[in-house]
Order: sequence, then C-alpha cells, then structure tokens
Amino acid sequence: MIAVATAVGYLIGSLPTAQGLGRLWGVDLMSQGSRNPGTTNALRLAGPSLGIAVLLVEVAKGAAAVLAGEALADEWGAVAAGVSAVAGNAYSVWLGWKGGKGLGISLGVLLTIWPLVVPVVVVVIALTALLTRSSGLAAVLALIALFTTSLIWLAAGWSTGGVGTAAGSVVVAAGIGALIGPKHWRYHRIKQSGNLGYPESS
Repeated sequence: MIAVATAVGYLIGSLPTAQGLGRLWGVDLMSQGSRNPGTTNALRLAGPSLGIAVLLVEVAKGAAAVLAGEALADEWGAVAAGVSAVAGNAYSVWLGWKGGKGLGISLGVLLTIWPLVVPVVVVVIALTALLTRSSGLAAVLALIALFTTSLIWLAAGWSTGGVGTAAGSVVVAAGIGALIGPKHWRYHRIKQSGNLGYPESS
C-alpha cells in the first residue's frame, strides 16, 4: 500500500491548482512574471488575494497528501505520500514536468507530519532572507537546517507533534531537500547573475 500512497501523494501534489487559480484572477502564472506557478509570482502578478489563495491551497494539498497516505499505509504511507506530493508540485506531469519551487506544499507536509519544526524553518528563512536579501539562499539554508534538525530530533527521540515519528522526519527532510533544494539554489545563482528574466520554473 505504500506504493499506492506514493502515487496518490504525487497526483495530489501535481494538480495545477496555482495555474487554475491564476486564470480565475486573469493571469497566466506559467507565461507571465517569473513563469513560476507559485505564491511569489502570484503575489507579484495579482496581489495578496491571489498570493494567499495559492499558498493556502498548496498547504492544504500537502496536508491532504499526508493524511491520505496515512490512511492507506500508516506512518510510512504518510511519509511516502508527503514527499511524493512535493515531487508532484515541483515536477508536475500536467505542466510538462515543470512546476513550482515547492515551499508551500512542503509547509503543508511539515505541518501534518512534523509541526514542531515549522517555527525553526520559518525563523531560518526569515532571518536569512533579511540578511542576504536572497529568497533562494534562504530556502536552501532552511532545507539544510531542516535536515540537521531532523537528525538531532532522531538522536534525542523527541516527538514530532504530528503523524510521523523522528525517523520519518529524517526521510521527509532529506526528500524535500533533494527535490526542491537544487531549484532554489539555481534561482539564487540566477539572481546573482542579474538574469532575472530567466523562468524560475524550468
């Protein structure tokens, strides 16, 4: 059933909901702005209403994938579905294997599997973004902090506060980092080069 949970998680994550919401607001997130179907581009193109809508839906998709996975195959089904949902968001079959940068859906996954770590991630992203003025670098450092924290959590035997265990949190942290870390690092390097017209979603 873990294989089924993985497939279900991917399908939930891959749904092009941001693109659909953008069209309701009269914008095409895949061809305008940074061409990234995510919260930041939605915010730039149509303001807070679309940005918040995209974020909330992505968070909900991450949480829904985890809960569906848990129903199918307990904790490891939740872990598999959560990581697969992030993969679906970043590399959607419906968008030609392109997609968002995965932070919103990752937040939904973490809030369900390991909610106690979310403040750590938010603080790292906020402080790094303020100090470096680079959202890409902030995301990469937050992903490193997430994985490091998961190892500390496992060694200490602490509760995650969610549906997963500390062992599951290590897999989730590693999976999310491997899937979306390269995208954020690439975007950081592109911003450094000054080539801001480059499509973030590719």
